Amino acid sequence: MPTQKMLSVLVLVIAGCAQRAGQPGGPHSPVAVPPHPVAPVAETVPVESAGDAADDPAIWVHPEDPRLSLVIGTDKRRGLNVYDLDGQLLQTLPDGRMNNVDVRDGLTVNGRSMALVAATNRTDRTIALYLLDPVTRRLARAGDPVPTGFAEPYGLCLYASRDGGLFVFASDSGSGQFRQWRIRADGGVVGAERVRTFRVGSQAEGCVADDETGALYVAEEDVALWKYQADPGAGNARRAIDRVGGASGLAADLEGVSIWMGGDGGGYLVLSNQGANRYAVYRRDGANAYVGSFELVEHAAARIDGVSETDGLAITSRPLGARYPHGLLVVQDGSNLPAGQNQNFKLVSWRDVAAALGIPDQD
Repeated sequence: MPTQKMLSVLVLVIAGCAQRAGQPGGPHSPVAVPPHPVAPVAETVPVESAGDAADDPAIWVHPEDPRLSLVIGTDKRRGLNVYDLDGQLLQTLPDGRMNNVDVRDGLTVNGRSMALVAATNRTDRTIALYLLDPVTRRLARAGDPVPTGFAEPYGLCLYASRDGGLFVFASDSGSGQFRQWRIRADGGVVGAERVRTFRVGSQAEGCVADDETGALYVAEEDVALWKYQADPGAGNARRAIDRVGGASGLAADLEGVSIWMGGDGGGYLVLSNQGANRYAVYRRDGANAYVGSFELVEHAAARIDGVSETDGLAITSRPLGARYPHGLLVVQDGSNLPAGQNQNFKLVSWRDVAAALGIPDQD
């Protein structure tokens, strides 16, 4: 007859196998699988502002030479920074306390296809709009900022629908309310009109839209990662993908979320599990099953420190040269070491993340 100790071990083994298979246990599951270690391969120069300043990145992929792609990061005490893939600073726009940023290609302005960059600006409570010129790789203002009506604009993400529409979502820091605007470029002037409002429930910042499936993922910081629909007529219907306190180890605060886009609807969601100093990974398709977690540790040979307390993050699955053959993950680092340095962003090869988790690293 099995002993109590043998039964306890059996329960742990069964629960662990279920979790590794992508099936999170209930909120009282005894299992919390340790995160897999991954090391960054590059980092940006520190932001100019001291304290809690760096926040959210976005990745723009160059249409002809991926090695010329850019990382756009917020300094929420100063403005926007533009970096190359080596982390060197190319441009600074000291336009206000920018919190979250996102980018989408394909906006036609005066007959030219440009990338749109949008960021929440807490200084004037607006959404700042910029055009990114693919030739010069520089940002320039794209008309007047969009008033949000929020006391403190917070999270932001863009959505390019399959029918050609371009939208921006932004949240309010205190109320948990989201609003959605349609972006237009009429006569060379870029503007926006509000088309939707919905309330998440409590403070929510991280969000990402899936342009192919029309899904919108929102991280309610102390509660759950939610799946909504991104189209403006979708309403308030949602489904919880994972919750704080569950078997996957989510701990408040939940922060940035982004998508590694695979083919045929495949791929992965990555969520900053800031309260646990790690990142949770879920399948993009089906019921968004939990895959596993990883942490970012020191890369001693490259003299790059590990990462803690990540706010925003961004991912592309596009190949960006030899260091990022299957995509790039960029994360904010809350404690850039050695001590005394201002915060920065770390660059991670998706190939290394996939190898650590034992998942395919390409389509």
